[in-house]
Formats: sequence, C-alpha cells, structure tokens
Amino acid sequence: MNKFDEVLKNSSYEDVDTLHHLLENITAKYDVRINMTDIAGISKIDSRIDDIFNRYGYHNNCFCNSVKKNKINFMLCVKSKNVLCKAFSRIKTPFYGKCYMGVNEIYYPVRFNDKLIALICIGQFTDNMENSLEFVQRKAKRYGLDPVAYVQKYASIVKDIDFSIDSLNKDVWAVCNYISMLYRNRILQNSINSELSNAMRLTEDYYQNEYIVSSAIDFIKKNYSNKLSLDLISKHCYCNSAYLSHLFKKVVGISITDYINMCRIERAKHLLDVTNLTITQISGEVGFSDPSYFSKMFKKLQGVYPTHYRKRNI
Repeated sequence: MNKFDEVLKNSSYEDVDTLHHLLENITAKYDVRINMTDIAGISKIDSRIDDIFNRYGYHNNCFCNSVKKNKINFMLCVKSKNVLCKAFSRIKTPFYGKCYMGVNEIYYPVRFNDKLIALICIGQFTDNMENSLEFVQRKAKRYGLDPVAYVQKYASIVKDIDFSIDSLNKDVWAVCNYISMLYRNRILQNSINSELSNAMRLTEDYYQNEYIVSSAIDFIKKNYSNKLSLDLISKHCYCNSAYLSHLFKKVVGISITDYINMCRIERAKHLLDVTNLTITQISGEVGFSDPSYFSKMFKKLQGVYPTHYRKRNI
C-alpha cells in the first residue's frame, strides 16, 4: 500500500466533519468571521451539529461582546436579527448590509422546502473606515457608551473586502446547500419507516419545536435579570409569540412568566444566603422592578417571605 492509499484509507469524513471543514476553509481562505443562526432546530438533530452552531452562534469579537453587555443594545441585537429573518421571507438571495452599530456583513439564507431554516452571516467589513468610525462614535454617544473605546474596538475587528466576492459567494452557497441537504437527509432517516411526506413534516416540526423551547429556556436563564417580555423572547426564537407561549406551556409544563419568576427567585435565594444586600437591592438585581411584587412572588414559590427565608439561617 503506497502513502496515498494510506491517507485515503485512514481519512474518512462524516457529514458533520464535512460541514466543519467547509466552514473552517472559508474562515482561513478569506480571513472572515462566520455567524450562524439556527431557526428550524437543525442543531437539535445531532449533538455534533449543535457544537458547530454553538461555535459559530454569536458574533464573538471585542466590539460586539462589549456592545451586548449594555442591556438596551443587547435587546436591539436580538431585534435586529429578527428583522433580518423577516427580510428573508421576502428576499430569496444573499445581500450585503450593515447592523445598527455599523458592522457590515454579507447575509445568506439557508432554505429547505422554500422555508428559512438558518442564516449565515459573513463579516465583519467596512466600506469606508473614516465614515464608519464617525458612525460608530455617534451611535456610542446615543446609547451612553464610551465613544473612544468603542471606536478603537470597532477598528480592530473590521476589514476591507480584499478578496473575490464571486469566489466567496460560491463557497458560502456550497455551505448553505450542504446544510439544507444534511437537514433533509437527517429528517429522511427518521422518517424512512413511515409515510414519508407526513413523517417528514412531523419530524421537521419536532426538531423546530425542540429548538424553540430550548432556545427560549437558554435565553431566559441568561437574561432573567433584565426586562423580559414574551415578544422579545419570541423574536429571539424566531417564532410567533402566541405559538411560543402555547408550545412552552405544553413542553415545560408551566408558563413562560412562571418560568422567568422561578429563575429569578432561585437567584434571589442564593443572594439572600450569601450576601448582605437588602430585599430591595436583591429585587432589582434579579429583575423585579417592584420589591413588593418580588416579596409576594417569593412567598408564592417558597412559602415564606424573603425576610423570613433569610432569618432561617440565623
């Protein structure tokens, strides 16, 4: 066996390995960042696919990470992504655009049966550095951020497009089509012993519902201390608010509001145990704007008021 046969024999790739290779090839070839958004629950089909979406699931750079630490800007980022999804309900092809904080990207839709199942964002770019820095400076002042610091961070993460757009377009479309086929094949695998047309629809709905609920839970756990609403959570999950409310109650067994309150009270119990913060301070820390309502909710879920809960250890 020669050295070529040795390589061919010992180097086999499954579909998830291939997707990982395609994505890494794009980042290395064009020196770009990739952000992927799961809409239909692709990541819930396979834990390894979930790992890939987690790796590329957010804009991981010093500028975007700092922006999202501000509560107002974090909510705006969620809403901006939702607006992008709605845009692809009308637009069938990729387009070049800019987020509300001035970062330019190329947006690609991933579709299955003409339904949007994922987004791929390629960036981050600037058309004109001088104009972009002025734009970021104005935005930073508007949202109460440090203009100097954010201008510096922005300049460190963006680049000019110094490659062939036609070449990038072909490579990213290869990824979009591959994800669509991977999604289709995994659904078929789970439907093979059933009536295919009906089973495919049911399996597709199952994975999407799994994603919606897990995405909502993850979002709540990370942001329960902020002002949350059903509308904002549904935007994050890319679904109708009424459908999310019904599905969440069906799967989890309690309403979204009750789940948010449960997360907040659990955190409040910890703060009551390990800090000397006042009840009012803890109320605000865990996301309640009204200390009286906080005490009432704490009593409802724990059977005692916060003051009595704290005294039990004394």
